[in-house]
Amino acid sequence: MDDNGVGVIEAPPSSFLGWAIAAMVLCFLPFGIVSAIYAVRSQTALDGGDVGLALRLRLNARRWAIAALVVGLILDLIALTFLLLLGAFGG
Repeated sequence: MDDNGVGVIEAPPSSFLGWAIAAMVLCFLPFGIVSAIYAVRSQTALDGGDVGLALRLRLNARRWAIAALVVGLILDLIALTFLLLLGAFGG
């Protein structure tokens, strides 16, 4: 209830499923899969009414998606460095 006595409806928390799928497809597949699993479990817990569990699983999904992004960027930089050293972009 707010100050006027009117009930406030809060939006359900995001499960980060979209970010998990993007991390899986665009960044680092193994960590993206883990993130997607946690996101689906978070949505299932939210649908079951367990908001506390859904929030914990949501944070795990977010952490794994961020890890997938970081690892994917590091691997891309390593691959680019090797290609530059091999002269793949020069004449």
